[in-house]
Amino acid sequence: MKAVMLMLLSLVMGVSPLQAAKVEQLWQLDEQEQQSGPFFEKSIQRLSALPGFQCSFEQLMAFGDGGTQSFSGEVAILKPKRFRWSYAKPYDQLYVGDGSVIWHYEPDLMQAERLHNLEQVDPTVMKLLDGRVSVDDVEILDQQFDSQLQIRRYQVRIGDSPEVWLGFNRQGDLIVIERKDMLGNSNRMQLSACSYVAPSANLFSFTPPEGVDVVDLR
Repeated sequence: MKAVMLMLLSLVMGVSPLQAAKVEQLWQLDEQEQQSGPFFEKSIQRLSALPGFQCSFEQLMAFGDGGTQSFSGEVAILKPKRFRWSYAKPYDQLYVGDGSVIWHYEPDLMQAERLHNLEQVDPTVMKLLDGRVSVDDVEILDQQFDSQLQIRRYQVRIGDSPEVWLGFNRQGDLIVIERKDMLGNSNRMQLSACSYVAPSANLFSFTPPEGVDVVDLR
């Protein structure tokens, strides 16, 4: 299951077949917004400037064999390098990083793992959400308009990572992240109910409950 969750967090999320039918080329914006550069640059800069945020998420994995699996929960980011991925469905599961130690906790298994570093969770998505990706780091490959979600989507390459689709609403908020992996599995995460006030630092600390088996994978 750990491998599946790491793949879920692995940045993350390609173009899903369900969404492809809802794509149009561009939305109707004023002349300035119709230039992809300024809108995209402002959106990335806004994300980089945030001290932290907290959102609900819905995540859909679509596998090459036609199967799907859905997840939901909450994600919180506090810069630098502190994060909390709390899965509520299909069952409780938690990833917490305090900037130096990463915990993976599964209450049903009564097990907590110490992971090695941030890269084990996901280098690209965490750098993006943590504000460590600048406009200069991003190459835009394509752009489209999703009429269902009313978002502008950009296919980008960040450094030497695989291509990823980023979806921004009219306010410039990042609300969709998608990619396909080498096996043809697509992973799509949609953010909602976001608060752009930095969460409390207490949210990013974790102490294994009494009786929990602790496995050190560092």
